[in-house]
Amino acid sequence: EFHELAEIPDDYLEKISRDSPESLLKLIAKIIAAFLHRLNIPKEEIGDFTDQIERRDFTMLFEHFEAYDVQTERAKARAKGEAEGQARGKARGKADSILLLLSDLGAVPEALRERIMDETDMECLDQWIRGAARASSVEEFTEKYLPDLKEA
Repeated sequence: EFHELAEIPDDYLEKISRDSPESLLKLIAKIIAAFLHRLNIPKEEIGDFTDQIERRDFTMLFEHFEAYDVQTERAKARAKGEAEGQARGKARGKADSILLLLSDLGAVPEALRERIMDETDMECLDQWIRGAARASSVEEFTEKYLPDLKEA
């Protein structure tokens, strides 16, 4: 846990910086680099961090890790991606339903099909589903809900 490393006393880090041979600092940098690489930290950040060790610049070495928990950030990103994927899936399902209802009324022009499939606003899609269910023709639906496509 990197946030625990921030609790190392400054004087201890200064002593390591001052008293450690260069070969030991390079070894420490390599070990930390391997560890950070396994955590999928960007190479640029790893390089900056290990350069700081090799330059004996231990001031605020672990400070930027305090608020950065790799596993937490990954879990957040995964949850956000899953939520976005679910929302896209729901929107796609609603769009498919609209097109199914409209196809029972006649041929659905490609521009209308694309516009419906591109919509992601759930309230709008719900309104279109109700409209497609009540419409007596594809043209009536288009005139009422997407008049800009009628003009194009």
